[in-house]
Amino acid sequence: MGVADDADDRFLRLFEDLEAQASGRDLHERLGEFSDLVAGEAADHALADRLAGAVGHRIVVSTAGVRFAGRLETAAQTWVLVALDGGGEVLVSAAHIDDVRVESCSHAQPQETLSIASPLRRWRAEQIPCAVATTSAAGGVRTVVGRLDLVAEDYVEITESSGRDSARSPVGAPGGGLLVPIPAIAYVRPEKRML
Repeated sequence: MGVADDADDRFLRLFEDLEAQASGRDLHERLGEFSDLVAGEAADHALADRLAGAVGHRIVVSTAGVRFAGRLETAAQTWVLVALDGGGEVLVSAAHIDDVRVESCSHAQPQETLSIASPLRRWRAEQIPCAVATTSAAGGVRTVVGRLDLVAEDYVEITESSGRDSARSPVGAPGGGLLVPIPAIAYVRPEKRML
């Protein structure tokens, strides 16, 4: 009986091994399908969706050679607003994001549908000086600090803090300031401490 029991045990272990191999193949196949589903789902989302899913979470975003860290306050289709760790906030154009790190893996539809001009108009109305960083076609970065005198459809007019742009119309309306195309703006940082 001892030899028969050993043979039965070997066959039992062999069948268990074969069953485990089959289960492993099935699991591997299901994981492959899951991976394909995840990849397919990700293919349906844009960066704006990923950032919208991270609102309220910590973010580190690089643009125009500068890295900003803080909490993501607003994520629109074309821009994000970050409450910075050291205080203040920064508005970053999505077109000029070099890279971004977020804590969240969620995706969501951006709740903010307004253009980047919307927060710029708010700062213009509040007369808050801003540091406006622009990129050139050659890849250079220039930062202009001043007041936003006008936020038009596709450009802003800035009166630089240095006073170089002092040409004003008789009634104090915009005129003679530096005109910056909005698509060239990488980021804008309100400089409330300059008030």
